[in-house]
Amino acid sequence: MSEETVIIGGGPAGAAAAIKLSRQGMPVRLLERKPGPHHKVCGEFISFEAAQHLEELGVDLAALGAEPIRHVRFYNGENELAFDLPFTAWSLSRRLLDSALIEQAQCAGANVELGTAVKQLSRTDDGWRLVSRRQSSEGQASTAFSAQTVFLASGKHELRNWKRKVEASHRNDLIGLKMHFNPIELQQPQWRNTVEIHLFNGGYAGLEPIEKGRVNLCFLISQDIYKACGSNWPGVLDWLGRTSSDMKQRLATLTPRWCEPLAVSGIPYGYIRSPDDSVPSLFSLGDQAAVIPSFAGDGIAIALHTATLAAHVHAAGGDSSTYQRLAFNDLTQPVRDAERLASMLSHRLGRKAAFACARLWPTLPREMILRTRVGLSQLMQ
Repeated sequence: MSEETVIIGGGPAGAAAAIKLSRQGMPVRLLERKPGPHHKVCGEFISFEAAQHLEELGVDLAALGAEPIRHVRFYNGENELAFDLPFTAWSLSRRLLDSALIEQAQCAGANVELGTAVKQLSRTDDGWRLVSRRQSSEGQASTAFSAQTVFLASGKHELRNWKRKVEASHRNDLIGLKMHFNPIELQQPQWRNTVEIHLFNGGYAGLEPIEKGRVNLCFLISQDIYKACGSNWPGVLDWLGRTSSDMKQRLATLTPRWCEPLAVSGIPYGYIRSPDDSVPSLFSLGDQAAVIPSFAGDGIAIALHTATLAAHVHAAGGDSSTYQRLAFNDLTQPVRDAERLASMLSHRLGRKAAFACARLWPTLPREMILRTRVGLSQLMQ
């Protein structure tokens, strides 16, 4: 018997789609390869538009202990640029956020299978054939089943034979690293309600408070820098501390919570799935639809926006090509603007010019932040 809809991936995009479809009475099977809540390489920033989606999905950020974010500080070496955000954002670890969304999906009636990885996905005459593998205490078990519709929400991970068609211009050698810290007690107040962005050639580092008084560090560096640091975490931290006296001071007041950082590479920043690449009955969500430069802080918003849009189109009887066209139209402008800004800030002269312009025109940072939002204008009406 064919399932109505199978969702591959239990992150924000997959879980949100499961909630939306299940609430409309549609049978949904959600497959997540990890057996339980886990951390992911992510800045943990939940923008205004993402928070609006989460509220509609039944996720209470304040009750989960999320930190409200109202201010931002940019650093370029010894130069600082501080301003208020044009909205209140939030910060919450992906471990807690994803767990809350999975719980809502289950409450909505979705059939959630944790620890289940999809190993094969192939087209059939009337839909899809999937082969999944589930890990249990008794070992691994493979299952083959069919589906009429598939929502691909596997995030940064590629599904075999269904890889994104990434242009050469969107390939890079960047490595993403993430660590949670405990600040010393005297330094805790300085992290309240503020996200910091430390810029350097080729990359950046983001520091922001999360639940329980902790601090998240997530940053991008090139493989050349990583190798020059001895390809190890202590070497990378030492290099990062030398990018500015402010960063050195921050790291001196923070104690790592894990022995090793989380890491990811090969993220195709600037990728947007073309409507020409749409496949019948296959809805690509989140990072499978578009990958915005991470400093923009709208990755979670894109996940939730595409999930909401895909669920609406599918529930209304629309096809994946219609969804893909609408998603492309919604995502192109903010992703391209973020890509141009990221390119400028990755160079010393670009950063110098950006800081000078921001001081001459104080409203410029607000305008650039709003230009890199996904669906914000509709949500604020």
